[in-house]
This record gives sequence, C-alpha cells and structure tokens, in this order.
Amino acid sequence: MDVEQPILRKIEMKCLGIIHDINQHKHPKFCFPRRSNWHELAFDETVKLNPSEDCRAYSVVNANHPKSLKKFAVMLKLLGTIYTLIQEGKFCTKSFCLYRDIFYHYPDLYSTQNAMDRIIDDISCMLEVPRWDLHILATSKGLVAGDVQFSDGRDQVTNCQYTTSGIPIPTHMKEMQNLNTAANFVLVVEKDAIFQKLMSHNFCEKMKPCILLTGKGFPDIGTRLLLKQLWQQYNLPIFILVDADPHGMEIMSVYKYGSMNQAFENERLTVPQAEWIGVWPEDISRLSIKESSLGRMTDNDVKKAQSLKKRPYIRNDESLMAQVDILIESGKKAEIQSLDSISTNYLCDVYLPSKIYLMYPPAQ
Repeated sequence: MDVEQPILRKIEMKCLGIIHDINQHKHPKFCFPRRSNWHELAFDETVKLNPSEDCRAYSVVNANHPKSLKKFAVMLKLLGTIYTLIQEGKFCTKSFCLYRDIFYHYPDLYSTQNAMDRIIDDISCMLEVPRWDLHILATSKGLVAGDVQFSDGRDQVTNCQYTTSGIPIPTHMKEMQNLNTAANFVLVVEKDAIFQKLMSHNFCEKMKPCILLTGKGFPDIGTRLLLKQLWQQYNLPIFILVDADPHGMEIMSVYKYGSMNQAFENERLTVPQAEWIGVWPEDISRLSIKESSLGRMTDNDVKKAQSLKKRPYIRNDESLMAQVDILIESGKKAEIQSLDSISTNYLCDVYLPSKIYLMYPPAQ
C-alpha cells in the first residue's frame, strides 16, 4: 500500500484543485500532454512525450465547455473508481469493471468501451502513473509457450513448456513474478492462427530452448510487459513475425517503438532492440509467392502505408521506408499464411530458422 500512497495523493490533489477552482468561481479543468500528432512527441529509440515541458502541447478538458463537459465528468468518475480500487487493493479488467459496473450505471456519460480506454490513457498521462498501476487492467489475450516459468506471487508456478496451445499471459506483472528462462531467443508472432500452427509443428521443440509469444493482433499491455521483462532480465534476442502489410508493420512497430496514445508509458513497454524478421514486403517477389496467395492493397491500406511514412521511426530508418515503398509501389500484400503456397512446412522448417540463424547463429 505504501507504493500506492503517492497515486492516491495525486488523485486527492486533482480533486482538491477542482474544489478550489469552484470556490474561486473558476471553471475546473483537467490538463495533460497531447498525443494526437506525431510532431507533438519526441523520438530517439522509443516514441515518448517531449522531454521538455516548454515544447509540450497540452489538451485541456474544461468543465465549462459544452464539447468537453462530458469528458470532464467521465474523467472525474473514473478518478473516483481508481481511488476506490487502490484503497481496497482490488483490480478489475476494463471489460468487467468499466463496461459492466460503469457503462451500464452511467449510460449517459459513456459512449463506447474504446472511448473509455482512451480516457484511461489520458488519466494515466495526467497523473504520470503507468496505467497498470491504476488497478484497471486490459483483458488478457496474449499467449506464451516454451522455456519460461513464472509464479503468481502465491506459490503457484506456471511452466510454459507443458502446453499444446499456449498459456494465457497475465494482465499484471504481479502475476508474473520470479520470471525464469534458459531460452536463446523469443519469437513474437502477430496472429493466434500462426502461433497455433507453430505449436502444432513443434516449433518450440525444434528450436529449443526458445519462447513463442503472440498478442493476437494489436498487443495488450500484459503481453508487452512480459516481453519487456524477458528482454530486461535476460537480454534475449527478440524476433517479430507479422503480415507483409501496413497493419502488420504497425503491430511490429508497437512492440519495437511504441504507440502514439501510450507515449507516456512506451519506455516501460517497448523493446527497441527487437528485430523484424518478416514477412518483409520484399519477400513477396524474392520468394516468388504465388499470386493467388497474395492480396491487393486497398485504398485504406495505401492510406495507412502513407501515414506510416510520416512516423519518426520510419523516417529515420531507410530499410523500413523501403519496405513501405514496396507495398505502395507493388500494390501487393501478403499474410504470413501465404508462405504455405510454397510448402506447408516452409514457415516452420525453412523460413523462420534461416531468418533466426542469420541473426543469431546456433552455438557450435
């Protein structure tokens, strides 16, 4: 509880500030660094808030403004919910706590769960507290398998070697204590379907000792926290496998560089040293993947690709920029499953070993 007292104090000070403003006949408001445009953020190896207060742009949620009054009420209500959860030592998931206990009790304040999720990010940024310390957790969706063990802090040990379909990744590091591994590397795959395919082909056994992980698309915080801990504690090589399309590249970038909306937390979540090993857009022609297995870049895909080129980590990396240009110029995209057109065993037995061993040669 001692660790959480500063968070309670910050919430109390925000509420006292509101009371003070009202007593002074001022309009109460919430302020936090804006994270809606790339030029508002700083970047070296990781997307982050601008380190200089003088250069930061701020969002203001004013209780007196018709367009922001609803959001002000939502933020105030959520601050109360967070305060109670921390005081009582309870945690809740967004889906269970927010959507059920808040959304249905206050339907006039809340529109969608995604809107509430963004507001939680804003509160985290405003309080300068990682969102996982606010006791409101994302629903776990990631899976892990291979040479890694952890405990839940109650002497319950999970050994991820003994699974045929993956172990659900906990939502909080408190459930991932005493992390232990002898793995040589971690392979992160974009999709659950590919994770299950590799499991069925005994990838972890063939490439042992290693760890296989998926966030099932856009990664949740629990998955990113586990990956970060594995890298920090064991300095393991991290390899990322995603579709050869703009959305796959964006998912890869979240693991490696972070996201715009979570710029305040990215340094605690990202692994800048992670290596993107495929599927590269250049692999489409290099491997002569069958045309029938490819997709066409839609107008939305092209827009997404063009937006990627404006991001600082793409602008600063010629090789990444070249891969985006290949997508746009060729008009073709490929899912990881398209490698099956070469051979059903090609991904597991040829493509991944060749890419991984090129960057991390096996010990002689």
